[in-house]
Amino acid sequence: MSVKLIASDLDATFLRDDKTFNEALFQEVLDKLHAQDIQFVVATGNHVQKVHDYFKHFAGQYQLIANNGAEVIINGELAHVWDVPHSALATVAQLTDKYTDQLELGVAFVAADKSFMIIKRPNEKYLKLAHAYFENLQIIDDVSDINEPILKISLVLPHAANEFMQDVKTVLGSKVHVTTSGYGAIDIVNPEVNKATALAFMADQLHIAPEDIMAFGDGLNDLEMLEYVGHPVAMTNSDPEILNRGFALSVADNNHDGVLKTILEKI
Repeated sequence: MSVKLIASDLDATFLRDDKTFNEALFQEVLDKLHAQDIQFVVATGNHVQKVHDYFKHFAGQYQLIANNGAEVIINGELAHVWDVPHSALATVAQLTDKYTDQLELGVAFVAADKSFMIIKRPNEKYLKLAHAYFENLQIIDDVSDINEPILKISLVLPHAANEFMQDVKTVLGSKVHVTTSGYGAIDIVNPEVNKATALAFMADQLHIAPEDIMAFGDGLNDLEMLEYVGHPVAMTNSDPEILNRGFALSVADNNHDGVLKTILEKI
């Protein structure tokens, strides 16, 4: 098998449900990959600082696609950014009014090194989680308080995600790309953004062909990436729609080092 780059989603793919991973095994895998000049890429909906927190013991040993493809970081340097059209921010905020009673907290607008949130449904528990998840989170009253490029709009609608996503598509059409990682989590990004677009940009910069890339994913926001690469691997715990695509399956689920064990078996 010819592989020069391996990309992996994080939540429910590389990370266990408790957001940890087998660090000793990961270092073993990285050492094996680097010995063969194979790049490892984290491809996630998380923001950059959150990824750095997860991988604080592995600085400089991986490449990064963050915010579902809105940011590409190569060798520690920001290589490309795709931002959400500014005119879409207020529209999305208004569309959420219909779903206020179902929102978990509010609507987050993620910039390069900070995040903004309009709280629609006050909840101290979720607010604490939001401060832990989003980098430098600032609570605002209106999108007019945002004066810098936004890479991603995020919200959680556990029981109405599909309905809201359809509303966004109906109103904004091709002005944005809306996706979900499952569990009601919704991300709205630049229409040219998805993990495949970002991975293609990175692969071009690193002179690597799609057929020489392996990728791991579990959710619908991984679909384009899995379809783009030559060696797609779906987690055994994937969304049914991913499992039905006929991709190869990981040797174990995310809670049992599925990504790492599959790499060791195949590389």
